[in-house]
Amino acid sequence: MKFFFTGETPRLPEPNPRRDRTAGVPNLPAHILDRHRARVLRPGDAPLAPGASTPGSTIYRYNRLMMCHKLLENDAQLSELDAALAVQGMRIDREHLAGKERSARMHRAKVTLGDRVTPAQVDAWTVMQTLRGAVDGGKCSQELISRLRLEHLLVGAAWTAVGDGHGSPSGGPYGGERLAELTYPGRTPVDLVLPLPQRRPVHALPGKRRPVIAVLDTGIAPHPELPVSDRQEDRDTFVTVDNALQEAISSDCDAEGPSIDGPWDNRFSDDSLLGRVAAYYGHGTFIAGIIRQLAPDAEVRSIRIMHNDGIAHENECLAALTALAEEAERARAGDETARPVDIVSLSWGYVDEDIPAEVPAHAHSALRALIERLNGLGIAVVAAAGNFASARPFYPAAFAAGPRSSEAAPTISVGALNPNGTVAMFSNDGPWLSAFATGAAMVSTYPFLVEGSEETEQNFRQGRKRESLDPDDFESGYALWSGTSFAGPVIAAKLAAAMLSESPVDMAAQDAQSVALRVQSALKAIGG
Repeated sequence: MKFFFTGETPRLPEPNPRRDRTAGVPNLPAHILDRHRARVLRPGDAPLAPGASTPGSTIYRYNRLMMCHKLLENDAQLSELDAALAVQGMRIDREHLAGKERSARMHRAKVTLGDRVTPAQVDAWTVMQTLRGAVDGGKCSQELISRLRLEHLLVGAAWTAVGDGHGSPSGGPYGGERLAELTYPGRTPVDLVLPLPQRRPVHALPGKRRPVIAVLDTGIAPHPELPVSDRQEDRDTFVTVDNALQEAISSDCDAEGPSIDGPWDNRFSDDSLLGRVAAYYGHGTFIAGIIRQLAPDAEVRSIRIMHNDGIAHENECLAALTALAEEAERARAGDETARPVDIVSLSWGYVDEDIPAEVPAHAHSALRALIERLNGLGIAVVAAAGNFASARPFYPAAFAAGPRSSEAAPTISVGALNPNGTVAMFSNDGPWLSAFATGAAMVSTYPFLVEGSEETEQNFRQGRKRESLDPDDFESGYALWSGTSFAGPVIAAKLAAAMLSESPVDMAAQDAQSVALRVQSALKAIGG
């Protein structure tokens, strides 16, 4: 297993008006966009308010706006928005908000048509431009508009066709899909005969506490090497889930789209009549297996926020990160019942419509604010750099380039290496990267899927039969897979292992100063 840090302070690319504003955007098929109520923002087609700059391409949910939760609680300011939107015949859906508890975890509002009688297209980008035009007309305040953003689609960073499961990888470099398909195998069943490392009992660890890595992904599936329990049960299992948090996340999922219904990665097939294994089924289980191999004494806290087509909604991610920050704050305040995480591993992201030179460090991004909040609490965030062979910043990984206090934990952006240590052809790269780790042709745990292929099941009933490798038959419980999705967990696991073996601070200490020293010592020990 290879990894290294770049040795340079991550920074965003220098301003360049000739930069390609369409690079690094996932090539999602139309049915995936429709499923998640999303559109691709194309610079040449984007409506612009007077004086607005041409945006970069991104993918966003067309009938949702991200808002500061304090704005959602302020009916007077919502009315101000409605008045500005009336010129387009649109409004903020108050009925959508009325049935929900407005809390610090809620960041999304629905945009709908108003009382107009003529047909119109609801589009969050057009709404944003309309509101910016209203500022110039004196009908809306700039401070209010600054608290609004698009809700982006967050795309998983595994080398798999989103929504397809076979064929060309998702969002490969332009013109390079076929090359990538030939040089990097997709998700492939394999068998493993090597024993996994021994896991020590918790009473044998420093501070009698395990380092905890939160994995916000597709959830977890049963596997004998990855015993699971609900964290409320207070059992010492390698993976824990949080059913109470999952219920809160599920309650805010859109009724119009796919839902997050619990912590389990449970819809293994796609929606076609062919019944193929869904593109991202097993993604979270595979990541947990990487951590199990490299940091057997750690605990993985699995939080499901991603669908089996590899898509996550920004709002659900913010809800999960907010819950982690709140628990860490209770622990830092002396609450001994709180069990905070030490590291957050994120294997997904998006490209932003705002060019960094025009909106420095995305000052109004709720995702950035939450990651900075976690860093300030001493929690390291490790994020995949993306698989688009692009230097365009991929967020949240590129938040590693933002300013950080010397006492805060880092955000670490991770690109992928081939097994021989060279940079993988598909990996994003740029000055905003912190590290590289093996991410191509990785072997890890995968959900047992005897029924992954109907043909396999029939052959089993009929007795022995010759056949080629069945790409949907994962009854071995292991798979080979590639992507920066799997390079990030390598760094997260190495950091967790170093917290136990190299840090001078006991794992049990939860005061702010000890937490900061522990993560900084572990990072230095692994070369960061």
